[in-house]
Amino acid sequence: MKIIYGICSWGLGHATRSLPIIRKLISENHDLTIITHGRSLQLLKKEIGIGPEYIEMPDYPMLLSENSRQFMAKSLIYWPKFVGSLHLGFNRVKEYLNEHKVDRIISDGRYEIYSRNIPSFFISHQIRIMNPLRIGFIERGSETFNMFFFKRYAGVIIPDYRTDNLSGDLSHNLKKIDEKKLHYVGVLSDFSKKDVSKDIDFLISISGPEPQRTIFENKILNQIDDLDGNIVVTLGRTEKETTSHKENIKMYSFLNKEKREEFLNRSKIVISRSGYSTLMDLAVVGCKALMVPTPGQIEQEYLSEYHNSKNTFYSVNQEKINLKVDFKKVENTTGIKRDINVDKTVEKTLDIIYNIKK
Repeated sequence: MKIIYGICSWGLGHATRSLPIIRKLISENHDLTIITHGRSLQLLKKEIGIGPEYIEMPDYPMLLSENSRQFMAKSLIYWPKFVGSLHLGFNRVKEYLNEHKVDRIISDGRYEIYSRNIPSFFISHQIRIMNPLRIGFIERGSETFNMFFFKRYAGVIIPDYRTDNLSGDLSHNLKKIDEKKLHYVGVLSDFSKKDVSKDIDFLISISGPEPQRTIFENKILNQIDDLDGNIVVTLGRTEKETTSHKENIKMYSFLNKEKREEFLNRSKIVISRSGYSTLMDLAVVGCKALMVPTPGQIEQEYLSEYHNSKNTFYSVNQEKINLKVDFKKVENTTGIKRDINVDKTVEKTLDIIYNIKK
């Protein structure tokens, strides 16, 4: 089949969680066109290489804010830009479809990548769009917005479980959308659990959109010398590959899949953003973690609070990071404890995509 696979490029999480599905599609000899942007595009080219067709197409802009008042004010400006960007993106997809015969469309978090005439599938863990004040009527409005868009798709696929879930209210306890019509398939991750020695005391993963990625990096590097033990730092810079080693600290600009998987399995404690794809990676490997949500990303802030309340992970705001103190609190958490089979998740996902007809 000829398949378009669109991927949101807000950070690298959507790209990494899509990798097991993409690898499976390629192994089954499907003709794949990948649409994404920026670092996500760079990562996918590094991981997959030649084979798929790659199209760079910017996402709609992110809505970032430093506090709830700013969030509400920016929302008034954001939504017209969002709708305009959707229109431009959809027109680009339509132009491509006018020139190519396509059998399926898969979109991980890209609302503008679909067709009413081709079975299209939307992958998302965020069915309810959070707001910082958890104002009910606004969140119900976000569900209504999603209901409006989901009518364009043959199926909506949730990388989570119906019960004992990872995403909390982001995709559960919905008010407007019937959860029975959503496909909960399980965790998606490009990692697997390995039986290796835990010889890395701290794995620090720097990521997120700029300028917050650099702010996070600077805060970490200012405190890292206070830690004892073997430390690995990944800087999330896919545009250049450099390494730096000194005494007990090893720093990498970017790691390929094999190294990321190896280091995560070897790590006792991870410090990272609380993005949903990161949570799924941690769930697969079974690591404990210190979560630092990207300021202004409401979803990450919610997920960090949700898992903090469940004692699966410990979380702290970026401006309050104190590594020596925070890591001691991480030791009292449990990590995510449940059986996870990513291969089964991929099989469920592709069964939906192959067999549902619009």
